[in-house]
Formats: sequence, C-alpha cells, structure tokens
Amino acid sequence: MGVLVLGGTGFIGGPLTRRLLGEGVDTAVAHRGRAEVAPGAAARVVDRRDTAAVLQAVRDFGATTVIDLLAYTQADTLPLLSALSGRIERYVMTSSVDVYRNYEGLHGRARPTPLWDRLGEDSPLRETRFPYRLAKPRAAGDPQAWMDGYDKIPLEEAARTQAGFQATILRLPMVFGPSDRQRRFSWAIRPMLQNRAAFNVPHPWAAWRSTMGYVDDVAAGIALAALHPRAAGQTFNLGRSNTPTNLAWAATFAQHLGWPGEVKLVHPDKARGALASAVAGLNLDYPLFIDNARIRRRLGYAEVTDFDEALARTVADERGR
Repeated sequence: MGVLVLGGTGFIGGPLTRRLLGEGVDTAVAHRGRAEVAPGAAARVVDRRDTAAVLQAVRDFGATTVIDLLAYTQADTLPLLSALSGRIERYVMTSSVDVYRNYEGLHGRARPTPLWDRLGEDSPLRETRFPYRLAKPRAAGDPQAWMDGYDKIPLEEAARTQAGFQATILRLPMVFGPSDRQRRFSWAIRPMLQNRAAFNVPHPWAAWRSTMGYVDDVAAGIALAALHPRAAGQTFNLGRSNTPTNLAWAATFAQHLGWPGEVKLVHPDKARGALASAVAGLNLDYPLFIDNARIRRRLGYAEVTDFDEALARTVADERGR
C-alpha cells in the first residue's frame, strides 16, 4: 500500500507524513515546492489543480490511497475526484466541524436553535452555504479570494458519491500546536509570557466551548483512518474527548507556566484588544462541542502526545513568535 499526501508539508501535513512513515507506510508528498518534505518520504512538485500531474504522481509512486488536506472549493476538488475515480482504492478528505449547523449560528449566517449536546457525525449540518463568502466578492488577485468558494459540505457529498474509490471523511476540530497560523491560544499564553498581573477576557468568550485537537494527535487520527480497513466509506469527527471552556483552558496554561496572575471577565462592550476584535462578530451562544467517540470506538483512536508535552510545545511556539 502506498499513500500520496496532497499538502504534506504544512501545519498538519508535516506531522501526518512523519506519522505515516513511522507506521512503515510508503509515503509520497505532492507539494508546491515551498517547504521541506519529511525525511524518508518521496516527493513531487505538483499543482493540485493539475489533475494529470496528480494522476502521474499516483502512478509513479504506486499510491493506492490519496490523503487530500487541500480540498477547499468545488472548482479545485470536483475535477480531482473525477480524475482519481477508478485509479485509487481510498480517498481521504479532511473536512471540518464548520459543517455543523451551530457554525452558521456562530458566524451569524442564520439563527438556528443552538444544539447544546455534543455534535456527532449525524448531527444537523449548516443549511446555508459558503460560510466565508463576503457580500462583495473578493478581488481575483486577493490571496483570500478562494474563501468565497470554500465549503466542505458539497465536497463531502461529492467524495462519498464518487464511484471508483471508497471515501473516508475526517471532520477536524480547531487544531493547535507549533506553526498554528491562527495562534488559537495566543490570547491566553501571550499575556502570561509577558508576566502581566492580569488580563481581560469578554465573559461570553470565557464561557464558550469548542473542541480542540493538538496537531500531532490530529495527524495520528488522519493516518489511522487512512490505513484502517474499517474506516472505508466512513465519516469521523476528530479532537480531544473533553471540551473545556476557554476560561478553563486559560487556567490550564496558567498552571503549566506557573503564572500567578488573574483572568478578569469583562462585559464585551468594555473589552479591548485583538481578542475582543476577533470575537466581536461571533454569536457565542453557539458552542462547537464535538462528539468524537466514533473514531475511538471503531478504530481504537487515542491521543499520541502527552498533554503536558503538547502544552509545552504550544507555549514554546508562541514564545518564538
């Protein structure tokens, strides 16, 4: 069995490639030539939109499974699915928990009744589409123009119904760890590293819960699902089994760092700074509390990284910014 990873040099792609190699899997990476490939992996500079080049890589590397970390829009994914049909055995697509109905409420795209129970793989999905599309389309030269066409829901549907291979869908949580571009815990770690006596947090944000996943653990889950025979044709949520509030996460980092300060809860109208700006447009009445028991029960998934080590690596990455 050979695996071709599309996007195998990025935030999740690097740890995923190393995980596959550690499992003794013949692993190849198709990338754009902008980053180093994990030692031991074969590599090819390929534009993912060039389906002929991807197919040539599949043939040259003898790949029976393709893991696609870069499926974002119908325009750049549907032609690839069609091209791969009948030429591989398994297509593994990373999706997102942004497919769930609570997400459109969180971003104000609709006002569904919030679901407070854990969101399982069969929970209701968004009824609106294109969650990041703006009222005015982004200019063609805008590096974020692709976000106008981003939507995982139709891509999941297309992968599942494509004849010629079996699809495995993995809905990823909010992923944190070294090289996290969104710096998901910077709001808590940064003031602690600055030895501030206290910092303010809007109280709705402090109480909000969203399932997180450390990057190496998420990569291990993707690798497991790509290799496990029982994962064929299945959809799985990934992420940590517990979903603390943001305030609880802050307390965890404070304990890890030995920070003796105070997190002060304030009314959103009185909040200032980057965090206040980031959450100002969110309706935090909608949690993203994800049930990931299915992959644990059916495939035996468990985190591979000691939690304290995950915290330490996350802090070290923030310290180096």
